[in-house]
Parts: sequence; C-alpha cells; structure tokens
Amino acid sequence: MPREEVTSRLNRLFNPRSIAVVGASDDLSRIGGLPIRFLHHHGYSGKIFPVNPKYKGIAGLPCFSTLTAIPAPVDLALVGIPRGLVMEAFKQCAEKKVPFVILFSAGYAEMGEEGRREQEELRRFAQQAGIRVVGPNCIGIINTHGRVATSFTSGLELESLISGAVGLITQSGGIGNSIFTRAYDRSIGLSCFISSGNELDLEVADFLEYFVQDEKTRSIALLLEDLKDPQKFILAAEKAFQKGKPIVALKVGRSEKGREAAASHTGAMSGPDAIYEALFKQKSISRVMDIDDLLEVAHLFARYELPAGDRVAVLSTSGGSGALLADLASDYQLRLPTPSVHTREKLHDLIPAVASITNPMDITTQFMNDPEAISRYLTAFAEDDNFDVLIINFTVSTSDRTLRVAERIAAISPHLPKPLIVCWPVGNMARQAFHCLERAGIPLFFHPSRCLSAVGHFTRYAIHQKTQV
Repeated sequence: MPREEVTSRLNRLFNPRSIAVVGASDDLSRIGGLPIRFLHHHGYSGKIFPVNPKYKGIAGLPCFSTLTAIPAPVDLALVGIPRGLVMEAFKQCAEKKVPFVILFSAGYAEMGEEGRREQEELRRFAQQAGIRVVGPNCIGIINTHGRVATSFTSGLELESLISGAVGLITQSGGIGNSIFTRAYDRSIGLSCFISSGNELDLEVADFLEYFVQDEKTRSIALLLEDLKDPQKFILAAEKAFQKGKPIVALKVGRSEKGREAAASHTGAMSGPDAIYEALFKQKSISRVMDIDDLLEVAHLFARYELPAGDRVAVLSTSGGSGALLADLASDYQLRLPTPSVHTREKLHDLIPAVASITNPMDITTQFMNDPEAISRYLTAFAEDDNFDVLIINFTVSTSDRTLRVAERIAAISPHLPKPLIVCWPVGNMARQAFHCLERAGIPLFFHPSRCLSAVGHFTRYAIHQKTQV
C-alpha cells in the first residue's frame, strides 16, 4: 500500500467515529473505566461502546457482552485486559472488522523471550486480519483538536485540553505523561499525543509521516528509545524536512545502563549512541537532552515562521546578564550584529544615561515605570534589518510591575515582524507575568543557556532549510 494511502487511513485512528472499550469497568478510576470518563470529560462527540459481560451498563452507556454484539461499526477498540485474554479480543476485532486497536496491555517483548513470542503472534494475526495496532504497553493517543482522549493516563485529569501545533510521539508512557502535563502547565498546546509503546505494528516512523501530512501540526517532538526500522524513519524524516516541519528528538539510552533500562522497559534494542547522533545531524533533527528542552524547542518551532538567519538582538535589564547571553550566543554560533544607525536614531531619546544603544542592549530597569518603553525598544529592534531574532532578558521579579510589562509584551508580540523570545531567570514572584506570556503563546525560558541553545536549534534549522531545500 502506498505510504500516502497508509497516512490517509490513519485519520480514522486519530478521529474515530466510534470507540469500543474492551474490558470496560464501572469503576471509572480503573484502567477499564478511565478512558470512558476521560472521553466524556474532554468532550468526545462520537459513540462509546463499553464491552464487558459483567455489566449491563456503565456511566449511562449500554454495555455489551462481546465486541461482536455491538450493533454498529467500530472504528477503534481500546484493549486493556490481561495478556491471556488479548488474542480472543483481537479475534473479535477481526470478526467485527475493527480497523484500529490501541493495546494498553503489557507483559510482551519487555518481559523477555516468551513475551516476544506472544507479541509476534499478535503481530502476525493483526497483519493477516488487516488490523493496525498501537502498542502494546502504551498509554494511548490524545487528539486535542478532535477532543479524542483515548488514554488512561493520569494527565487527563486536567481540567481541559489545550490544542496546539506540537505533535508529540513518545515510546515511554511514563515520560510521555510527564511531558504532557508539563506542556499543560506551560500553556504549550499539542496537536496530538501518541504513546507508541512496544510498537508491535505502528511505529514512530508511521506517526511521523502522519504528522508530516497533518495541517494542525507545525513541529514534531520525539521521545525515542530505539528505532524499529531506521530506513523507514529516515524516509519519514526526509519528508518532514522537505515539508518544513522541524523534528526535535530526545533520545534515551545514550549510556550502557540507559540502553539496558530501555530494553527492560519496552523490549527496545537500542544501538550505539554515535549512530543516532550522526543520523540526527544528517537529517537536520534537533537533538536535545532533557524533557523541558524537548518541549521548549518544539514550541519555539511551532510558534513562529522560520527566521531569515542567525543574527540575534539581545535586550536585557542587566549589563551582567547581557554579557552572559552574549557568551552563550557565541557558544551556540549565534551572531550579535550592531544595531543600525536608524535604530539608534529612533531610540536616542529613550536610552538611560548609563547605557548606550548596542547589542546586547542594556535597557536597565527604567522601563518598569513606563511599560510603553518596552514597545519602543522591541519595535525598533524588530524593524532593524540587521536582526533575525529578538531575545529580551528580564532580571526583575516585582510581581505587580512585571505583570504590566508582560501584558504589554503580549499585546505587541503579534505585530512584531521578527520572532520574539523571552528569557526570565528569576524566582516565582513573577509567576503572574510568566502565565501571561505563556497564555499568549510567547516562548518563555527560565534558563539563559537553554534559551540560547533553543535559538541555536531554531536558526540552524532555518539556515539548513534555505540551503538544502
């Protein structure tokens, strides 16, 4: 089947019209009840069919004794039952002609040779029956735009889903939940969350191809333990680059102990890290080393169009922090040009007596008494043809004044012709200002080194796009 057709067919996995929950429970705090509760809570509009011979009804829904007893087509079956009962559930899916299964159940390849044999048996059966499978040993899929919460992850206890443009694929369910909840706390919207688990059938490369075609996804974040089919992944990554959809990857299992842990977790057989490092560089994949970096870099890519180059303007409320950011800019191969004559003329009457118009620019803290001054600084530097990206660094933490400044930045940001990044490495007294910027979708960093590293990824990818596509 052509790849384009496979990708198109996956639409029904992410946007099912009907979902069967096999092994459903009337205890909505258990794995068989949580998906029903979360689907209702987050506004899924399709049909839900609980399946369990023990019950007549669950959560106000009729409950069916078997999947084949459901009197309507089923697009997706969620299976979270003991391993010994899974094959029978798959046989019912085949008889019912269910095209997709998300298999929550664990105890397969991650448990050793016997588990690998059972997983292979399931794979062969599903392939013959034409069933596409996510998992096993996964926590499911969340399509925020479609309000499809086909997962039991505790992260779905949150009040509401935040729709966005970052597509997240994770082979670790636990870390995936951590990233999902941290994204929510930072107001970073995901387009879809995918936990792929042991990848009996559908794997990272398949989901990567789906995101390449998905109009709602602008950047792709990967949490990788291993690659089942490296060549397939390479082809998908090349398509993503041609489409201008940046990939950010956090690869676990870099060390010998890390590889052992990955193997015991999903049965992953991770190769030497040097191979992955070379692959990421060759395919313009931004490699990061921490879950916060994964989120922040992917969000930066999703938030803005690519910059024209690597020329950065740094505005700071402290001369010392400006010097620190200048050092970091050098570390990450970012250029700091001098402001143009026109910019210096526009800001001549605004600069404090103790500063001069240069780059980095020390704007001191005078603007705290006049938040409108921030608008003039940002507009002047954003309109300067010498710069491609703006970074503004704050060292102020006074709660009420920082909120007023954040509100002004949030108001002017959509009108700036250049990407704006905020670095605010202070304590939590300024949390209202942080929330204001995050709700406005402005990339916010709390660590200067992570900020400049992210901008380095952002500009390098942009330059690769200009020179290679």
